[in-house]
Amino acid sequence: MNNYITEQNAERPATKKQLWALYCLTKKDYRNGDLTMLDASVLITRLNSEKPNAPTTAKPKEKKSTLEKDFIAYMAEKIQGLIATCREQLNIKSVVTDDPSIFTDATKRKSYAFFGIGCGISVIEFDKRSKMGKAIKELSSKHHMTTFLNLFLKGFTKKEIDYFIAVGHPLQAMYYQNISIGAQYEYAVASFMEMKGVKKVHVRTYDD
Repeated sequence: MNNYITEQNAERPATKKQLWALYCLTKKDYRNGDLTMLDASVLITRLNSEKPNAPTTAKPKEKKSTLEKDFIAYMAEKIQGLIATCREQLNIKSVVTDDPSIFTDATKRKSYAFFGIGCGISVIEFDKRSKMGKAIKELSSKHHMTTFLNLFLKGFTKKEIDYFIAVGHPLQAMYYQNISIGAQYEYAVASFMEMKGVKKVHVRTYDD
């Protein structure tokens, strides 16, 4: 209110805007108060500085969980089941040898430790018109081999992780390729889709 007060107008009578502002602040009529523009400006500034902050009656709004946060929280619980399945699969041991039709020299063939019932891939099918389904599918792709893989590996000791790398069967590969673990992961994603209202959700599993 005082940004237009000058030496030339300071002693002029308070303007209608200033008087209205004073009325709004005090509920008093200053029209007969013989206030100058400078007087009114100083008074308005003081009253504004003394005015208490309005009490907050509304409760602060809680942050809405984003779809991504909901998805990560949901899948973090499901990853514990994947860890348990992996430990079961690690009890199934076998040996894989280089294909003799390709490696004809037996002295050059290598053998590798293999754990689990085998490799496979699972695919989620859903109503492709669903924006929610597409968003969840994208989140799955984004976090599958990053966030969720890290959560999966936390279920094993460093000694275990290093051992399976040393014998040629990294737990990272088992997480991604094992038919049981892969199917369990996709079924978890599918159940989250259904929970969010996505229709026609199915999981198809193919073995190698």
